[in-house]
Amino acid sequence: MKRNTLNYLIVTALLAPSASHASTHQVTDGVNLDFGMDAYVRSHAIKPSESSTENGFTSRVRVKANLLLDDGWSINTRWQAYYNWAGDRRHSGGEGSNFTDGVNNDGISLDLGFVQYSQNNLLLRAGRQRADWAYGFNIDNDRRDRLLAMKTYSLNDGDHFSLLGIYDLRFSESEYVTPSHPKDFYDDVHMYALAAVGNYNRWDWGMLWAYFDGGANNIGTPDINAPQAGYGIDYFHNISPYFTGTFGDFALKGAMNIILSDSTEKNSYHTTWGSNGYAGFIEGSYQLTSSVKLQAQGLGFIDGGLLGRGFDTYSGLINNSDRNNPSPISRQFFGGLGHEDNNGQLYATRLDWQASDKWNLKVAAGHMNIDNNLGTSEDIQATFVDLSGQYQWSQYTDFEFRAGWANEDIDDTAVMALINIHFD
Repeated sequence: MKRNTLNYLIVTALLAPSASHASTHQVTDGVNLDFGMDAYVRSHAIKPSESSTENGFTSRVRVKANLLLDDGWSINTRWQAYYNWAGDRRHSGGEGSNFTDGVNNDGISLDLGFVQYSQNNLLLRAGRQRADWAYGFNIDNDRRDRLLAMKTYSLNDGDHFSLLGIYDLRFSESEYVTPSHPKDFYDDVHMYALAAVGNYNRWDWGMLWAYFDGGANNIGTPDINAPQAGYGIDYFHNISPYFTGTFGDFALKGAMNIILSDSTEKNSYHTTWGSNGYAGFIEGSYQLTSSVKLQAQGLGFIDGGLLGRGFDTYSGLINNSDRNNPSPISRQFFGGLGHEDNNGQLYATRLDWQASDKWNLKVAAGHMNIDNNLGTSEDIQATFVDLSGQYQWSQYTDFEFRAGWANEDIDDTAVMALINIHFD
């Protein structure tokens, strides 16, 4: 029986410092170094219906170095350099901006940085980590300052389940202490979560409960002229289950995000996800032939329900832009922040054709409708068409392209092309 791989990938990725050890080299007895690099160069062009064309280039380079010890401990790091092309203004010292003036500097940051213990199906992590949940419907490719503990249990016939405990520091008030606002009046935002993932027979599943604990100061304090901070979060619960069932050539996948809070009612002031909200999706896929797959999905949210910005709506113009690698052609966010009567529906279908070992092509179409977008009383709708493809040049290099069009309230045409090079 063909098994869905999401939970396998989650557990494998957590239990191992990297997805592949093809680049692992022995430093000394009991010490190994896992090294890798990846980069892309990306170009895009967007043609709004009533304004001139927007275009540009971006580059990203990442370097990974993990120190693996035979006692189960490891140090895991990845550095990232991201840059929007803007011409000869770096290091110029003469014309344009200087390197030290804070304008147009290269963006170099710590992408991942954590210590890990992994042995006997027990995983402990502390530091900057990647966060994903529910196929990106909850969160996709985010980064968290996190403490994580996970224990995996094996069942019969290769089935398993894992229990997780997670703490995230989501916001630190010190970020907003400035000369103009020297008083430390904002509250930290903490997230505490319990989760389980597993697979049984033909089903993969996951369940998450998370509590976000912010503070009254984060929702704005007019008497001291303090704007909202800490994402405007006071407090809320997030319950998020997901599943995939595989039945021969047919697969069914879905997820929900349930937000529970009375913060907005209690404060008589909007707070982020401060009232009950709901979101969900369901997707069916059928393998028509060995190379052609047909997919269809419906998703929606009620009262500003939570929906991940990186979720794959089948349109490059709608979402498909995660926090850590935002897409320049994403034009519309489909989701909410907890506003009452902010509801949305999206229906789409896609044909996925693996034309050869090197070529993959996808074509999709769908319709989106949003009421009271983000509490602004604006209603948005659009019909969209999307075409994307990938050419696998070699084991290490591939080319991607994407073209999207949407009418009515989006009313844009966009194209994007990338060259990806990776060595893991």
